[in-house]
Amino acid sequence: MTLRRMQRQQIKELCTSYMPTFPATPGLTERAYHSTDTGNAHPIKVQPYQVSPQAKTAIEREIQDMLQMGVIRPSGSAWPSPVVLVPKPDGEIRFCVDYCKLNAVTRPDNYPVPRTDELLEKQGQA
Repeated sequence: MTLRRMQRQQIKELCTSYMPTFPATPGLTERAYHSTDTGNAHPIKVQPYQVSPQAKTAIEREIQDMLQMGVIRPSGSAWPSPVVLVPKPDGEIRFCVDYCKLNAVTRPDNYPVPRTDELLEKQGQA
């Protein structure tokens, strides 16, 4: 789906009008709370993956950056999961956490988030 020039301009203006709503750096919110329902499952402790010294340096740098921004905090969770560095197409790295073991024991949400593409299709006719 491609947007016409006028549609692109309207989206640009809309985003610009809401720019003050979004800070320059990410942070935490007090407006939402999330919990993961694992039922009666015992905590699963997944050991960190073995990484190269360069990857370890990158992981430590990302953790320090996120601590300074306030988007993470030290944790003593009984459910530790390993970090995975995924290369982006532009050469940067994406810091990810492998939650496969946690996801395997997580109870499904009865109210899943709607699919974005379906929501956009519905709005297209509005």
